[in-house]
Amino acid sequence: MKKTVILIGLLAFALGIGIARYYLPQSSPELETIAEGYTKVKVVEGKFGGDFTLFQGDKPVKLSDFQGKLVVMYFGFASCPDVCPTTLTIIASALKQLTQEELEDVQPVFISIDPERDQGEKLDAYATYFHPGFIGITGTPEEVQKVANQYGGFFIKVESDSAMGYLVEHTSKTYVISKDGRYVSILPHDMTTGLALNAIRSGL
Repeated sequence: MKKTVILIGLLAFALGIGIARYYLPQSSPELETIAEGYTKVKVVEGKFGGDFTLFQGDKPVKLSDFQGKLVVMYFGFASCPDVCPTTLTIIASALKQLTQEELEDVQPVFISIDPERDQGEKLDAYATYFHPGFIGITGTPEEVQKVANQYGGFFIKVESDSAMGYLVEHTSKTYVISKDGRYVSILPHDMTTGLALNAIRSGL
């Protein structure tokens, strides 16, 4: 069973890379690799990034609602045993180093890729556990997958023998969306607090 989970996870990761390469062709002039260790991409309608609508409880939330703020966005799920809490802790650590004035211009967003289990108060509690500024949003699996695809991400539900019943294998990137929504900085899964802080401050 474990070998099957690992195999599916590897396939999901490979497919995620394939999707990312489709949306982010290496020869594209819209793609700019930053020396500090992350990638800045121009939003192109129908190709990469852009507005979307998901939900915080019953309330619709659009990315464009945060126009004028730097959006720090991460896809994950509350039952994630390792990668998600590690990355969210790094993001929170970077946010805590901002001044109050800087923080007012930043909106951290956690998008749950597990809407079956992450809804309402549970999702809000999980997101704000890492930082009070976080909001947690989600939608139907199809709606969330569409948004993930917009940003070159991918996830797949994988059955597990654990008490949780199933896990969700997913690409693990952090997206820093510019105040005008025209550019997205993509931070790697193994980013440090310093890299996250630098990417955020560079966008302010």
